[in-house]
Amino acid sequence: MSHVLSSMQQMVELECQRWASKGINIRYQIRENRTGYKAGALKEGLKRSYVKHCEYVCIFDADFQPEPDYLRRAIPFLIHNPEIALVQGRWRFGKLAKNSKKF
Repeated sequence: MSHVLSSMQQMVELECQRWASKGINIRYQIRENRTGYKAGALKEGLKRSYVKHCEYVCIFDADFQPEPDYLRRAIPFLIHNPEIALVQGRWRFGKLAKNSKKF
């Protein structure tokens, strides 16, 4: 199950529809407000009733660009290490502004 909470509504909604048409169990949802910012989005997403039926939950920002094999590499850490509850991957964003600084 993939869950998307986004303010980039039209673009993300169309992408979710594209994946859903391929049989991927994905849902597009938006919040009524931005209370709590990212932590609020996470809290809101985890309240959804269908999350209780998921063994794993993966959440990406709309501008986050995971590697194609991210889940294949991340999930084994959880399977083989039951004391681990969270895996965070390297962040890479889709487009970098021309005037942004690299750190």
